[in-house]
Amino acid sequence: MSYNVVTQEGVRTFENIDDAGDYAQAVSLRTGEPVKVFHAETGLVTFTTKTKKETK
Repeated sequence: MSYNVVTQEGVRTFENIDDAGDYAQAVSLRTGEPVKVFHAETGLVTFTTKTKKETK
């Protein structure tokens, strides 16, 4: 199965859901925006990640 990660920078496709999740989390951490991961064949949202930056 393939998964598409949609960001403001564009769409990236991953064959492994773990790789897609890691990329989505990294982008969300960097931008502070939620990132959606879609199942490439159906177009349905697999999950959304939103990571907040911690400030000290």
